[in-house]
Amino acid sequence: MTHTSPPKRALSRRGFNAALGAATSLPLLGRKAFAFESADVIVIGAGLAGLNAALNLEQEGYSVIVLEAADYVGGRTLTYDFPSGPTNAGGQTIGPYYARVRDLAHRFDVPLITPPGRVAMGNYVSGELVSSADWPNAKVNKTVGAERNVQPGALEFFYLSNNNPLPDVESWTEAEQAHLDVSIARYMINKGASEEALRLASITMNVFSLSTGSALAYLRDIKRLQWGIATSDNQNTRSTYGAGAADGFEFNEVAGGTQRLPEAMAAALKGDVRLNQPVRSVSMTGDNVEVKTFDGSRFQSKYVVSAVPFSVLRNIDVFPHFEGIQRTAVRQSGHGNTVRVFMEPKTPFWDDDIGEPGLYSDTAIERVFARSNEEGEIVGIDCWVNGNAAFRLDQLPTEAVGDFVVDTLANIRPASRGKVDVIKVHSWAKHSASGCCRHVFEAGQVKEWADVMAKPHGRLHLAGEQTRSIENGMEAAAKSGERAAFEIMERIS
Repeated sequence: MTHTSPPKRALSRRGFNAALGAATSLPLLGRKAFAFESADVIVIGAGLAGLNAALNLEQEGYSVIVLEAADYVGGRTLTYDFPSGPTNAGGQTIGPYYARVRDLAHRFDVPLITPPGRVAMGNYVSGELVSSADWPNAKVNKTVGAERNVQPGALEFFYLSNNNPLPDVESWTEAEQAHLDVSIARYMINKGASEEALRLASITMNVFSLSTGSALAYLRDIKRLQWGIATSDNQNTRSTYGAGAADGFEFNEVAGGTQRLPEAMAAALKGDVRLNQPVRSVSMTGDNVEVKTFDGSRFQSKYVVSAVPFSVLRNIDVFPHFEGIQRTAVRQSGHGNTVRVFMEPKTPFWDDDIGEPGLYSDTAIERVFARSNEEGEIVGIDCWVNGNAAFRLDQLPTEAVGDFVVDTLANIRPASRGKVDVIKVHSWAKHSASGCCRHVFEAGQVKEWADVMAKPHGRLHLAGEQTRSIENGMEAAAKSGERAAFEIMERIS
């Protein structure tokens, strides 16, 4: 298996600090004293949220140092450069309402392109390989009523988009909507979902389980996606995050891969972006903040922006400590995982069975998407596993995950046997500084936590997609960084 690392580029005018490597080297530091470096604001995390916070602060004349634990900028917008072309492991598409992301791309001359059309996806359910055309009348289709005409991968959108009870997306935190902060399973059952529909929908939803994920949080995301879009009669819109132009939505991608955008943002900064600098502690005393990294480096500032997931922030020693409901939210909030296995087909094996390159399955490998180039040729096959299923795969050694996916695909789709090569395995929980793919609200948490997720804690301001209100994906991250920067500007002024 060939492992392809994300490209490393020089991203500041003064260069990046050299990494001191793994924790095993830390004892060599002893009690060496490091001199303080100072800036008006320290930003933790060089993803879209952190970089946008830094850009907004610098634009108003404030000095900023960005600390990033990984060896690249972009956070969860990571692009691998494969022989078949640049491929995103996260942050795939720029949605129709990503105004900030589109503006950033324009400002920094990062070209956007129209992505290739969605590639057809067949189904493997209950031991049988079935084309999408044959699914409604297939014997293994145990769904009932109108569900039978809906592809398995579209059931979540079918139940959560039709007659969305939110009057508008801004209302999701209002008391009148608290009754929707129940499990997705309960919500779907109340809408008439069959037991089989629940089972099949659990594959596509990136939550820990339908019995725990918050329906209200999902309804918010779908309401935002649907805003301003004419209602479609298409029952087979794939999912909240899989909808595309075929469903009436306008999407774009970054030419050369999404990571090109945060790289351009980082290059535009006047201050440094320090790679390989995981933060150990944030101590707020009086009017000053001291930030320490694991290699012993020390930084002073007036304010700090944490633009990392709570899965990372809760492992940073913050003093004074978070308190009350906010402490509970930081310590206990759920963060889902996604495992991607990138493969290259040697031949168009799908022509030898159902004719559809992609595959939804009720097996441990869940979904396999096909990627096409501008000419419409299939150049990649990507296994995509969400939620608890991804964490289960993480129990295997990385090399074994690729073998497991290829073997499973061969078992459920014999035409693929010997005709697929693994290029890269990527787990957001195992192979990233973020330790997760996305934040997930559990049922009941919206009404308890929504008001404190973005609340400043002393001189520490919180950004990142987990602090979002109504925006989705990359736009949510960019907006959160902008918000945190404005909060600090107001306090300084």
